[in-house]
Amino acid sequence: MRLSILLLLLLVGQVNYAQYQLGLRTERYSGASGVFLNPTAQLYNPLKWDLNLAGAGAFVSNNYTFLRQTSTTDFLFSLNDKTDLIKAENVEGPVAQDTYVIDFKNANRKHYATTFGYVDGPALSVRIAGNHTVGVFSRVAFLGGSQNVPVVFSYYPYNDRAFYDTFTVPVFQGAAMGWKEFGVNYAWKLPTYYGSLSFGINVRRLTTYEGAFVTSNQKFRYTKLPDDMATIENAEGEFGFTTNHLHADEFKPRKSGNGWAFDLAATALIDEDDDGGYRWRLSAALLDIGRASFTVAEKHHIGIGSSATIDLNDYMKYSNQLMHLDDIARQFSYETMGDSLASLIGNSFTLALPASLSLQADYTVNNMVFVNATLVQSIPTPLPSPQRGCILALTPRLEHRWFSLSAPLVLYNWSSLRMGLAARLGYLVVGSDHVGSLFGRKDFYGTDFYVALKFNPFDLNLGWFGGGTSGPGGKKIRRGGKVKCYKF
Repeated sequence: MRLSILLLLLLVGQVNYAQYQLGLRTERYSGASGVFLNPTAQLYNPLKWDLNLAGAGAFVSNNYTFLRQTSTTDFLFSLNDKTDLIKAENVEGPVAQDTYVIDFKNANRKHYATTFGYVDGPALSVRIAGNHTVGVFSRVAFLGGSQNVPVVFSYYPYNDRAFYDTFTVPVFQGAAMGWKEFGVNYAWKLPTYYGSLSFGINVRRLTTYEGAFVTSNQKFRYTKLPDDMATIENAEGEFGFTTNHLHADEFKPRKSGNGWAFDLAATALIDEDDDGGYRWRLSAALLDIGRASFTVAEKHHIGIGSSATIDLNDYMKYSNQLMHLDDIARQFSYETMGDSLASLIGNSFTLALPASLSLQADYTVNNMVFVNATLVQSIPTPLPSPQRGCILALTPRLEHRWFSLSAPLVLYNWSSLRMGLAARLGYLVVGSDHVGSLFGRKDFYGTDFYVALKFNPFDLNLGWFGGGTSGPGGKKIRRGGKVKCYKF
């Protein structure tokens, strides 16, 4: 049984964010790139301005399925018209060249699946009047997934279930959305007894394109039947999808709606010097607070009373299911509610952005060595949302005006430990928060990589090292005792 069909019929129907790009966003020279993770980032950049010409990244992670013994580079470089994918249960003997084996993981906890891809347009961030920064940025992105795919649908345990076995399916939700955005950034800094306190905000205007969501609002009972059939009892939920791409000759994203999003942050610098160097940098941020509307769409509500029987074979005839979502929805409405249009309740829907709380601590070891700790925890939203995964990361880095090297150690979703590596040479940044997925041959659950091209050739007259426990030229750090006095 194909999982995509099964989950669609159970209202999952979800199309499954590099996710945080720690090597790109946590160093002091991150500038315009750093405001995506912390809107106050430019305030502690040793350079007065930063221009990000372009950037891109991709992140894929899940704990449901994997490719056996491969990597990102191995798979992409071998991909051609002869490449074939086969399930592990169908493997007999040696595997042919250009053939990759799909296998499935059994889990004792909920499955998750997340996909994020983005292309950054030009972004500029400038510090003005010493204690203020302003910036603009642009981006095109796709984000989707779920953090609570029911474990009862693990591939092998489900296939091994006896027919007529009834089990309970817990509440779940998932969503996906594609959009472009234009944003403005503002931050300001205030002197304090211990150093300084700063506040920052991003305001982002979104233009939405494709989107989809599914929610199951209550537990329901599911019975596996022979011949790819099943019975659902006492289920209630909603799903929706954009329709501007349906039945087209080729897929082409089209505008569907608009939205707003905000990022807020506060940062404290402790033991700060006159040029922004510090002993500690402590930050807290609320990210992706907002919502996006999709107005060229269908929204459905499913309410199943006692029981309904569905035949999964009715959905196998669609070779491209994404182009026939409306047909699939009508078939599902007919089988569960007795009328192909009974589930349709509207022609628009709204998704929340994947709100999260970010906490960061950055410690200066010396003029060139720093250690960063970052926690990003998702926050529940009242609307369906393409949920992001959680991370806890420790990132030591070597940092200089013209180069940097970061090595994030990332605990993803409290279950997967990963090593990253990122480097900046001049204006080019290349990195991955999951470098082990790029090379070698092992079980492949996803990947992460990112790249950015900057331009900031004019120095700030801060000297060779540009910060640390003392200011350039041996300037002393303010370690408390009085607030800095300004000369007028």
